[in-house]
Amino acid sequence: MNQRLYSLLWLLGTILVFLAGCKTSESAAVKSDNSLLWKIEGKNLKVPSYLLGTIHILPQKDFFLSDAMKQALANTQQVVLELDMDDPAMGMNMLQNASMRDGSTLDKLLSTEDYQKLDVLVKKSTGVGVEVFNKWQPMLVASFAMQQMMDNQIASYEMTLVGMAKEAQKEVKGLESIQEQTEAMATIPYPQQAKYLSEMLNDFDKQKAMFGKMVELYKSQNINALLDYMVEQSGGIDFSTVLLNRRNHKWIPKIGSIAAEKSSFFAVGAGHLPGKDGVLTLLRKAGYRVTAVL
Repeated sequence: MNQRLYSLLWLLGTILVFLAGCKTSESAAVKSDNSLLWKIEGKNLKVPSYLLGTIHILPQKDFFLSDAMKQALANTQQVVLELDMDDPAMGMNMLQNASMRDGSTLDKLLSTEDYQKLDVLVKKSTGVGVEVFNKWQPMLVASFAMQQMMDNQIASYEMTLVGMAKEAQKEVKGLESIQEQTEAMATIPYPQQAKYLSEMLNDFDKQKAMFGKMVELYKSQNINALLDYMVEQSGGIDFSTVLLNRRNHKWIPKIGSIAAEKSSFFAVGAGHLPGKDGVLTLLRKAGYRVTAVL
């Protein structure tokens, strides 16, 4: 797949996590141990599986994989991400599902000034102008702009895990499709997406500082504080229902069936883990024993 599409896919997940905290303090109400890595046991599982909370992209200097994470990966038979990042058709699927469904275009949703600002950022990230992506959902194009928040070389947990899986000859799977992710995003009205994009363009330093704080909280492995910070800094429409909670509920039976078949190393955005509708709580409600690996 084209490297720029890889970057967009990494950033898509980050956008989903970044927006998911918007005004939903209830989602952070259930507390759990501070950890990014969790062991899944019990119910019908003959062997344990593991669940890692990721931040989809971050500066290379902030990237880490602990010995426990590496050992958990070594002890499992396959890697399961939000998307099957090893699927050769992913790039084409991205192109087929990125456009707005009602014929809207970015140049109509954004002011002329904002459209010009976006053009500068998109050119820095992709080498081409924003007109190439004029029909794409605003939050997808925001992913390109977010690349400029990275002061150093970008690292990706997902692509690192794909590389490690290939080296170990492990299969890579996905919990959902590109179509499912973009459809979830499309439930947020395009003008609302454009408003978010405009806020990013016009307060870029603040957005960059917020992202930096999120990275620091992620590195501390405090998933509850990470979600609380997202809630604190966000406002307006509640994105969490469609971008986190609904997807979390859909994932639980898939995680269960996949783990029952093979010991698996699951990796999803860290924002999906905590909360009463988080993956950790939902797995426990489904009868699994989920414990932190510290």
